[in-house]
Amino acid sequence: MIEFTRWLLAKGHLTASSSIHPVLCPLFIIGAGMVGVGLSLATFSAVSVREHDALRQDFFFRASNVSSMLQGGLDAWLDKITALHALMESSEGPVTRQQFRIFADELMENQRAMLSASWIPRVARQQRAAHEEAARRDGIAGYTIQSVTPQGMLTAAPERDEYFPVYYSTEQQTPLSVHGLNLADGGLREETLVRARDGDRMAASNSLTLQSGTGNRHGFFVVLPVYRYGASRDTVESRRQNLAGFVQGVFQLNTMIDAILYGLSTPVELSVYENDADAFPVHVVAASGWWSKQSARDAQSDLLWQGKLMVADRQWKLVARTSPGWPAPRQRTAWTLLIAGMLVTFIIVVSMCISRYHVLRLIEAKREASRLAQTDPLTMLANRRALFNRLHKLFAAGHQPFAIACIDLDNFKSVNDTLGHGVGDALLQQVSQRLRANVRHSDIIARTGGDEFTVVLSDVDLDGASAAAAKIIDALAEPYAIGNHELHVTASVGVSLCSTECPDADAIIVQADIALYRAKQDGHNCFRLYSAGLGSELQQRAALADELRGAICRDELELHFQPQVEISSGRIIGLEALVRWNHPARGMISPATFIPIAEETGIIVPLGRWVFDEACRYARLWQQQGIAPQAVGVNVSTIQCNKSDIARDFGESLKKWRVEPGCMEIELTESVLMEVTEHHCGIVERLRALGLRIAIDDFGTGYSSLSYLTNFPVDRLKIAQELVLSVDTDHRHASVVRTAIRLAKDLGIEIIAEGVETAAQARFLTSADCAYAQGYRYGRPVNAARATELLRQRRVIVLEETKPDTTLAPRSPARLNDHAA
Repeated sequence: MIEFTRWLLAKGHLTASSSIHPVLCPLFIIGAGMVGVGLSLATFSAVSVREHDALRQDFFFRASNVSSMLQGGLDAWLDKITALHALMESSEGPVTRQQFRIFADELMENQRAMLSASWIPRVARQQRAAHEEAARRDGIAGYTIQSVTPQGMLTAAPERDEYFPVYYSTEQQTPLSVHGLNLADGGLREETLVRARDGDRMAASNSLTLQSGTGNRHGFFVVLPVYRYGASRDTVESRRQNLAGFVQGVFQLNTMIDAILYGLSTPVELSVYENDADAFPVHVVAASGWWSKQSARDAQSDLLWQGKLMVADRQWKLVARTSPGWPAPRQRTAWTLLIAGMLVTFIIVVSMCISRYHVLRLIEAKREASRLAQTDPLTMLANRRALFNRLHKLFAAGHQPFAIACIDLDNFKSVNDTLGHGVGDALLQQVSQRLRANVRHSDIIARTGGDEFTVVLSDVDLDGASAAAAKIIDALAEPYAIGNHELHVTASVGVSLCSTECPDADAIIVQADIALYRAKQDGHNCFRLYSAGLGSELQQRAALADELRGAICRDELELHFQPQVEISSGRIIGLEALVRWNHPARGMISPATFIPIAEETGIIVPLGRWVFDEACRYARLWQQQGIAPQAVGVNVSTIQCNKSDIARDFGESLKKWRVEPGCMEIELTESVLMEVTEHHCGIVERLRALGLRIAIDDFGTGYSSLSYLTNFPVDRLKIAQELVLSVDTDHRHASVVRTAIRLAKDLGIEIIAEGVETAAQARFLTSADCAYAQGYRYGRPVNAARATELLRQRRVIVLEETKPDTTLAPRSPARLNDHAA
C-alpha cells in the first residue's frame, strides 16, 4: 500500500488540496479485509518491509530537514562576515575603528555564537613599528604584534616579511585580549589565510582552541580577503600583490549549532564531522544525550543518513541516526500480526490503515509547505509571491475592477534603531492586525518588504480606493502600545487602479510605487493616486539626470561670477563662481532645477569637481593677465565631502593649473560644516593644509555654533542675505548683523555681507564697520568674459539705487547656484 501511495503522489492524485482517495476510505478498507482472507503469510512479510521503507523515508525527511536548517543557519552567520567585508571593501578611504565597531556590534547584537568580528590588516615588516605605534595612539594600550608559542602563550612575533595582526576587534581590550595576534604564524591560521587570499573567497579553519580575551573556547574562524579599492584580483599574483587584509569572524561551534537548532523536537541524532576520516565528531546533537563513541562507518543502526555541510570553502560531514525510542517498524508489525493470530485479513487492514495514516500526513505536510511558501512568518500575511499569484489571476480574469494600495511606514527605521528589532517586529504585527481590521474580507493584504505592505482592493472604483486609503492612514496613525512604549507611527500610501495602462501585475505595482513616492515627497502621512502626470514627471527627472551626467563632457556647463567689492570704493576684491547649464534644447536651466537632481543622484560629486577645476582655470588666466582678484570663491556641498576625496581632487586641480591655493576660497554653510565635521572631522584641516581659504557661508541662518569659529581656521564670514535684506527695517536683524560683525572683528576674521541691494543697506553696513559686500547693488552674476572686463576695470560702478530682489529663489544645500539667480 505504501507503493500505491507513492504512485498516487507521482501521478498527482494526491496534492495539498486533495481529499483522501476513494481507495483509502474506511469502507473500502473493510471490504478489502473481507476479500483478503485468503492471502498468505507472504503478504505479512511484504507489508512489514514496505512499512519499514515508509518510516525510513520519514526518517530521511526529518534528517534532511535538520540538515537544511543547519546549513541555512550557518549560511546566515557567514553572511554577517560577508556584510562586514562589503563595508571594508566598498570604502574608498580607511574605515575607522569606531565605524567598524558600530557596524560589527550591530551584526553581533543579541547572539552568543559569534565570539568576535575582526579586521586583520596586512602589515609589512618595515611598517610594523609604525603600525604598533598607531594602534597604541588609537587607544589599544600596550599593543604589539604577537604570536602563539607551542605552549599556548602569547609573545612578541618574530621578524617576518609581513604580518596579519588582529587590529579592529569587537572583543573588549583585556590582558588576555587577542589584539595584535598575528594569524600569519606559519600554522593552521596562516594556511586558512592563504586559501582565502589565493582563491578570493571565504575560507574556514579547522576546529581549534581559540585564543580569546574571555577564555579559550572550542570553535573555528572564517576569513574573507579584502583587496585595495579598485585594484585587480583576476590572477593569484594580483591577489597576493593587492591584498589589503582580511575580515574575520570567530565562532563557538557548539553554541552556534545549538542556537540554530534551538527548540527543534525530532528523534534524529545528528553528528558533525570535519571530514570523512574523523573517528569522532566535533559536535553531537542528541535529545537523549546518548552517544556511542564509534565512527560513522562503524555505527550499528538500522536507519543511517549521511549528508554534507558547507562551511565556507570546507565540506563537513553530517551523520544522522535514529535516537533511542524510535519505533522499530518490523518488530511492531510482527507483534501486531502475531497477536492477530496471523490472520491475513488483519494484515491487509492494518497495512491499509497505516498507509492511510501516512497519506494523511503527506497531504497535511504538502498543505503546510504550500501555506508557508506564500505566508510572511512574522505577520502571517500573504507574502510577495502570494500577492503576485493573486494579481496574475485577477489580470487573467479581466472583468473585475480592483486597485492596489502600496503602504510604507514613515520613519520605521528609527524604531528599530532606538528601541530594537523586537519592538519593531511587534509594531509590524500590530500594523498587520489593524490592516486586517480596516479592509474587507475579500481584500488581500500582503507584506512585501521590511516595513512595506500591499493591499489588493477588489471591486472598487476611484472613490472607493480613495476612501479605503484614507481609512488605512487614519487607522495606522493611532498610537501603538508596545510594552512600556507608546509609539506614534504614520504611513504613506500610493494607490493605482487597474486600467488599460496596466497590462500585468508588475506594471500596476510600479504605478502604485510611483504614487507612494509622491506621497512621501509631499510630507508623509497621506495617500496619492497614480496618474499619468506622476509617471511622466519622474521620467522627466530621470531624463534630466541622464542628460546632466553628460553635460560636463558636452561642454554645456559654464561658470558665471558675481563680484565681491569694497563698499567704500567699489574695488573688486573677489569673485564667487556659480554654475549654469546652457542646455542645447531647453536653453538656460535654473540651478534650482538641476542642483537638487544632482544631489539626489550623486552627480553633484563630478559636477562640484568640474566647478572647482574650471574656477582654477579662470584664476590662472586672470593671474597671467595681471588682473586676478584676491580670491575666487567656490561653494562645496555635504555630498562632495562625504562621497569623494575632496582634498585630493582640489589638490590635483591646483597643481594642474598652477594656481596659488591662497587665491581660491572654499565656501561652506554652517549646516554643511556641522554635518561634514560630525563624520569627517579632518576635512577642514585637510583643505586648509592645501593652503585654501575657508569661508562660512550664510552665517547666522544655519545650526550656529560659535565653537566653529575657534575650532576651525576660518578666514571669512559671509553674513546671510536673509539678515542683510532687513537691516534697515528690522532692528532685530540689524542687531544680529552688528553682533556678527563685532564678533568677527574680535576674532580677526574678515567679514562680508551677502545680498546687498540698496544704498540704505550699504550705509548700514558701513556704519557697522563692515567693509565688504556682495549683491545686486554691485552686480549680478555674469559670464567669464564680462567678469574679465570687470577685473580690468578693477572696480564696479555702483548705481544710486537698485530695485530690491524681494523673492528668494530656492537655495540648494550645495550652494552651487546663487541665491537670486
